[in-house]
Amino acid sequence: MNTPICTQESSVPTTKQRSQRLVELLRTHYEALRDVRRGICMLNGGQYEEAQAAFSSAAAQGCADRSLPAFLAACLIGRGQPRDATQYFADMVAHDETDTQAQIRLALALWAGGSQDEAILSLREAIRCDRENATLHYQLGTLLTVRDRIEEAELRFTQAITIQRDYADAYVSLAMCCGVRRAPIEAVKYLRYAQSIRPYDAHIGLLLTQSARAVEQQGYTLAVHAQMPDEDHLADEVGIKQLSHIIEQEPDFINAFLSIPLDQIDTNIFSMLLGTIQIALERQPEHAELHYHCSQVLKRLGREHEAIDEAERAVVLDQSDTKALISLANLYHATNRNDDATSRLEQAIALGADYADVHVLLGHLYRDGGHLDRAKSAYERALAINDNLVEAQQALTSLTT
Repeated sequence: MNTPICTQESSVPTTKQRSQRLVELLRTHYEALRDVRRGICMLNGGQYEEAQAAFSSAAAQGCADRSLPAFLAACLIGRGQPRDATQYFADMVAHDETDTQAQIRLALALWAGGSQDEAILSLREAIRCDRENATLHYQLGTLLTVRDRIEEAELRFTQAITIQRDYADAYVSLAMCCGVRRAPIEAVKYLRYAQSIRPYDAHIGLLLTQSARAVEQQGYTLAVHAQMPDEDHLADEVGIKQLSHIIEQEPDFINAFLSIPLDQIDTNIFSMLLGTIQIALERQPEHAELHYHCSQVLKRLGREHEAIDEAERAVVLDQSDTKALISLANLYHATNRNDDATSRLEQAIALGADYADVHVLLGHLYRDGGHLDRAKSAYERALAINDNLVEAQQALTSLTT
């Protein structure tokens, strides 16, 4: 009998709360995605009222405007509750694009401080030095729209998509400019592009529906041909990269996934999670805890031999990590490497892992290896820690009868 080991019972309530929160987030995300798909079907069928209701429902849930990895990253639920992600991701991007983000932050700070003209001038100067930067053109266009300088704003958004053809936000902003000058047919054109880039985005779907409806009200007919999101919305490189940064800082976040019962979560989500951890490990290959969690996810996926490799790396990097030692012992036991499992459990106990279930498994290993006195001592120690442990009681009785 393979007995999974739990190292610290006191941590279970926190993990359970995280798990429940995560299950709710996953449920909400998939419900919103279903609303988006229904909205697209209605939109393509010209049923604008029904489409608007579906997109509004998805948007209200606040999680259908991005892929699942990006959504989870934005929630930052590693500590059991959402945190403000805005500054975190701003800083993360700034690390990759320091000059651009610093220039944008400067402009926004000037704007917030009431120096709107200076904010616009600062972006103009930044563009003069870097004319092919789509983000700078987009940000300048955004500030110009607030000042009702729509004509120049359109030029800036157009320049942004000329430089970066898949700049969905710039297409949306162009569409909004068209709406201001009552040109819904043009707005639909730009929103089609935006929707094709981010088909899971409920807000874009809603705007496209409203624009198409406005065109119809002007007496025109048109076929929208909105695109359906791919079935695999987990393989979003940007979202996975964002989530990998969260996991890198809070690897215990993974425990929330691992504690979810098998019948409540899609296996594909674990594959996404594995890829995310591997990206984090590329940045920090010496991060012992990440290797440990990578092992746990591989185990959940049924890839036990790979899980052993990762757990061994974790132990090499941190020989005092009792949870990694215990996990490795479980994996060895599951793959019939009982001598190795025994050695790892003895090592964990010597380091302070004095848990009842650890002693029970060690007792089983001693018993199966013919070391009956050691087995008896292990079961007795388990009962000394938890005298209600039925498995230990039964095992000890079987040795003495």
